[in-house]
Amino acid sequence: MIERINLRQCFNGVLKALLFVAFYVAGVMTNSQLSEYTIVTQKERIEYLENETAIQRLQINELNKKAAENSENLKKLENIQSVIETIKKDISFLKGQHNESFNK
Repeated sequence: MIERINLRQCFNGVLKALLFVAFYVAGVMTNSQLSEYTIVTQKERIEYLENETAIQRLQINELNKKAAENSENLKKLENIQSVIETIKKDISFLKGQHNESFNK
């Protein structure tokens, strides 16, 4: 009877050890899968952000080009405005000359 109890206890102990090892291995495998999934997900996120950054760099370059063009156009408009003011002054001067010569 003592041998059966010891054999039964030994068998229960082995089963408990096997279950413990099985759950431990399942936990390790699950953790490994989650880690791999996290790594893959993070790589995909990094690639997405790199693409977004590249697109934003292109957009910034385009905006910088437009700003430079607008600055050049503004300088041209200021130059044209200056020329128009000069022409107005010349016309005013010529009108004054014409009126003086007409009045004489």
